[in-house]
Amino acid sequence: MKALLLASLLVRLTSASTPTSYIDIHQITSFTETGSLETGYLFRIPASESNFGKSPPKGPAWSTHTALTSGATHGDPDNVNSKTRNNSSKHPSHRLLLPPSSDEFLCNEALGKSDYKNPAGNSAGSGIFDPDTLLSGFEGSYILVERGQCTFEAKARSAQRLGASGVIVRNTLDSRYGLLDEDASTSNGSGGPDWKNTEWPVEKRDYECGTNKAAGGVGWRAEIDASLLDFNPAPYDGSHNNLLLTGPAVDGNLCVSKQPIVDSFEKKCPSERCLLTGKNASNDGSTLEACCAWDAFMRMGADGDDDGDAIPPEEEEDIIIPALFVTIENGEELYDLVIDADQNSGGGESVQFLNIVPYARWYPSVHWSSVLLCVLAVFTLWISAYKSANEYRSSWKKISQAVNDGVLVFQRSATNGNDTTRERVETEDTVDLNDENVDLELAPEVEMTNQNTAATATAAATDQDDVPVSPIDPEFSISEDEDLDDFVGNPSSPSPENGTTNDENPLGNEETNEETVDAAATAPTESSPTTPPSSPPPQRVNLQSRSTGAAAQNMEITAIHAFFFVIFASALLFMLFFFDLYKIVRVIYGLAGVVAMNQVMIYPVYSMVCSKYLGKKLSDKLKSNAFGDLPGCRGEYYKWIEIASSVTGLALGIAWIVVGMTHVKPMENVYYWIMQDVIGVCFCILILGIIHVNTIMVATILLLLVFIYDIFYVFISPYIFGSSVMIDVATGGNNVSPSFCEKYPSDRACRGTLAPLPMLLAIPWFNDFRGGFSMIGLGDIILPGLLISFAARYDAARALVRKCSRTSSIRNGENAVDAEGAEGEANEFSGSKRYHYHLGRVQKALFDGYFGPLVIAYTLGLMVAYIAVWTMRMGQPALLYLVPFCLGTTLFLGWRRRELAELWSGPKIMRKANRMVGIAAKIPEVRSAAARAASDSLAETSTMV
Repeated sequence: MKALLLASLLVRLTSASTPTSYIDIHQITSFTETGSLETGYLFRIPASESNFGKSPPKGPAWSTHTALTSGATHGDPDNVNSKTRNNSSKHPSHRLLLPPSSDEFLCNEALGKSDYKNPAGNSAGSGIFDPDTLLSGFEGSYILVERGQCTFEAKARSAQRLGASGVIVRNTLDSRYGLLDEDASTSNGSGGPDWKNTEWPVEKRDYECGTNKAAGGVGWRAEIDASLLDFNPAPYDGSHNNLLLTGPAVDGNLCVSKQPIVDSFEKKCPSERCLLTGKNASNDGSTLEACCAWDAFMRMGADGDDDGDAIPPEEEEDIIIPALFVTIENGEELYDLVIDADQNSGGGESVQFLNIVPYARWYPSVHWSSVLLCVLAVFTLWISAYKSANEYRSSWKKISQAVNDGVLVFQRSATNGNDTTRERVETEDTVDLNDENVDLELAPEVEMTNQNTAATATAAATDQDDVPVSPIDPEFSISEDEDLDDFVGNPSSPSPENGTTNDENPLGNEETNEETVDAAATAPTESSPTTPPSSPPPQRVNLQSRSTGAAAQNMEITAIHAFFFVIFASALLFMLFFFDLYKIVRVIYGLAGVVAMNQVMIYPVYSMVCSKYLGKKLSDKLKSNAFGDLPGCRGEYYKWIEIASSVTGLALGIAWIVVGMTHVKPMENVYYWIMQDVIGVCFCILILGIIHVNTIMVATILLLLVFIYDIFYVFISPYIFGSSVMIDVATGGNNVSPSFCEKYPSDRACRGTLAPLPMLLAIPWFNDFRGGFSMIGLGDIILPGLLISFAARYDAARALVRKCSRTSSIRNGENAVDAEGAEGEANEFSGSKRYHYHLGRVQKALFDGYFGPLVIAYTLGLMVAYIAVWTMRMGQPALLYLVPFCLGTTLFLGWRRRELAELWSGPKIMRKANRMVGIAAKIPEVRSAAARAASDSLAETSTMV
């Protein structure tokens, strides 16, 4: 049920190991005599962004493959330097500096030692701010700072307060060590380090020894002589130890120098760096275990006011500068270049410094997947609602064909005394249409009854006792005092006492024609003067069915159901939020999808192929019973075509489940997301075909409840639970780090976790390195679809009753009814007239009735929802926009057409249409009975001859 209540979102699941930005490195030489600048492009390095600072300016599309300021033409006719100069305002260059010597980690503020927010108070003691200008000297520059000792956000905020334009945090081996107790002694009492007080790197997060199944087979382990390392200052002296634990074997890396196979070190340890694990350590300090260090990108997160200062988070300014993260290798390279530039600046004729041009990787500003998803959602809604009214449309085809074949006969009778034909007999076997709105100025009052009733009426009018009469079940009746709605699929719903349906030419109960039309469900009898000689005698057939076979499977939602639905959905939502049930949900969804696909898609397709493209022999074989004679299968009949469709659906569903359970990012698998969308569409069609609302009142209550539900769980729940319950559940809600799963894709905790809850439609972002996807929950289709399905059925019911009310003066095969209707009329035109005819029908379908306008309203609401997502850059509850559009359109049209009262409590016209559906469902039985009677009559005649 949670599938019905997912928010519409744009989801970004950026790979943790994927760089999101680039930094072009330039070496600048300033000549003081001429003032000219000599720029030398060196290289560019990748970097990742934070989730608390803003991104650097986005580079053009071609900068993904070529550095923005490299000067290469990359096949363009114009030189890149000219493009760079033209775009200098978009991608400015910045000087790269190291932090002030008094605050090498930019953590003094977090430790309470400085307050860069108050330069005047820090100018004398810190030596950072100029006492006259109160400038720090970092204005317009980027600061390259080491990772560690405080949070990423604290470093970025300090850099911002120093006036820097951005900060680059470089990863280091040193930052992986710490002290458990800062105030405790760092010595073990014998002069050695106290390793028990050391916070060592974490396995899998920071290093890999080869004991786990890491991606690419990464993993290396070595025993290091602790006497060669230095731990003063505690807990780790990086200036000494890093040189001994970095680089290949030829550089003296202690991790590999004593290993028998040195060639495999670079393959097993791509970072060529090792971290001490703290294992096998003892107070005597003999050896320490060292393993290969992970050196990957990471997305720096906010600290949540864990920055150590006393300023409340609501009083701290937002970080508006970019904060970038670089790997150990790239960070050390940048650090060395800055040091070299400072050392080579002689202060005479030239001064060297390092300039950088940071820019974000290009990505599409608008995703076509969002457009495709919007189209898919609208199509799913349209086809689901349209198919829910198929029973009314198919009933007219059956009735019109039966009229043409003489099985169902409309007979005209007049009320004036000069007419010799019979008057209408008021029976309980009629469907009275005198209050139906029609396009004619005066619509004839129409009755639909079976021929047996017509024969009874004729006998009563002419006092003929020889007219065959078949008893009719009096249950089939509709009157103003009827207390049963008798909606399709709901034979026991309460009905309004009265209601009106008005159009441009409303027709009340008082405005009736002098003539009425009766529809007979059997061929005319031999005693009737208009009966063809070859017609069989009337048969006793029960036409008074309250529902068809399909309708018997339908279920109506009432107001109490709406309340219980929201309560149950909330309980399920909390279960998914607090408990890890996603894999169970995926299995259930896949198996249920097998049933939905089989009923909606696979079996109908197989049946069509079997009927049209296979030979009669093979077709008959596939439609024959299977396994009926096997022991234990007596009385159980399954056709071969049913077995084939079920096996196909089961194979597709199981394959989808397997992909979802074995892939770290299932949405990157084309089969997975296509099959998920197919299952979702089938679910929508199946649910809207079974579950109905039959009054606007129920639809209003349901949509208003889920409207409040969506807003609460998307926008209000973060203030209660710390995060949006709806978004967490919709996006998968897993607690596994994406970076961990990229290192260990075969880990059980990673399989199928980096994917949204499957009960939605989703399309991946194309040509986007971030690897996200657009999605919309099935609830955003089904819940408004209940209202739009009601509109489709209401329009179809009106059309059915209207067509029958227009069918008059059909006797003895005259004025045959066109079962195809519009197609028959269209054939009368040609060329431009046919075009205008079809154009008029399209306009009528879109703007007349309720179904077309509601589909348009849903489309507009969905478009507004995605515009809100795009502008706000955050997930939006789609029902926040869909409910006002759809419900508001329905209420406005009902009020404008003066039909709101009837729609609110239940349209009477649908009850009448449902009676016709019952008659249409019995027509095949009438045909069979007539055929049997004709056969018996022919046999009797042959015997007499």
